[in-house]
Amino acid sequence: MLTERIHQGILRKFEGLKGQILVGKLPVKGINKDHRVPADQFVEEDHILHDLIRGFYKPAGMPFLISYQATESDENYGQQIIWRDKSIFEFKTIEMRPPSSPKDNRKKSDIAAARYNLENNIPIGILYKIEKGVNVILGLGIIVEENSNGIFTVVPHSLEKSIFTSVTNMLNNIEEDDNDNKDFVTEVVKEIKQRKGQEKFRKILLKKYDYCALCGVSAIHTRASHIKPWAVSNDRERLDLHNGLLLCPNHDYLFDNGFISFTDDGKLLISVKLSKIQMQFFNIHTQMRLKLTEQMKAYLKHHRENIFINR
Repeated sequence: MLTERIHQGILRKFEGLKGQILVGKLPVKGINKDHRVPADQFVEEDHILHDLIRGFYKPAGMPFLISYQATESDENYGQQIIWRDKSIFEFKTIEMRPPSSPKDNRKKSDIAAARYNLENNIPIGILYKIEKGVNVILGLGIIVEENSNGIFTVVPHSLEKSIFTSVTNMLNNIEEDDNDNKDFVTEVVKEIKQRKGQEKFRKILLKKYDYCALCGVSAIHTRASHIKPWAVSNDRERLDLHNGLLLCPNHDYLFDNGFISFTDDGKLLISVKLSKIQMQFFNIHTQMRLKLTEQMKAYLKHHRENIFINR
């Protein structure tokens, strides 16, 4: 069941992972209908970003689209994307084309859903299919028009800008003694600052590391993971090079949620909560090692004692 919180989390995920390449169906839709993409820092429950069946993705029972998979294949719709800078996967506009087959039994509902997004200014996540099984997250888009040929025009969108607008409006309307609203605005501002800080932290790590610390996947596919979490770190620790690891999405999920950690000599620790089958799915094994600096050991001690699930 898609709730408002899950929907908002999925949109934040599309924005937060902009530029990342997703290989295979696991990070996009999960293993199967009973094992969707696991909960993570963006979405608090199992979820699906796109069903990978067609361009439009409208969850059953929902009146709107969640995401769209664009392609430049002549076998599908041809050139759909006008690039601002393809080298960094920045698009200018996308021509979002509905299914063309008159026998497609989902065509009408897809078009109706796109119109619902247009009328209600609901953003959608954008995937770009490079080749079979390989997608890039282009971030968020918003539908701005439907032309006479039934093609929807999508332009880039930012939740952060929407949040800043909302914050400004709220601040202008808060009474001096309205403490509940003040607290809410404070939390929103904190979230924005954290997102900016995470972006800066990733740039710091990318100056030193070129790949996932565990599996060697190229840095373009990795996330910047704090060893000692942002929420409990001071300002110096939050941007300390030694308090971070570049990890692929699978290993970042395991590390952030305490399913793996490391000893002071870099040996991988695996939680008892992970089965052998799950270890295979997440591509981890006991022979994996982490290269450590002396400064990283204190952060890892915190991770082992406060985050790692060892029983």
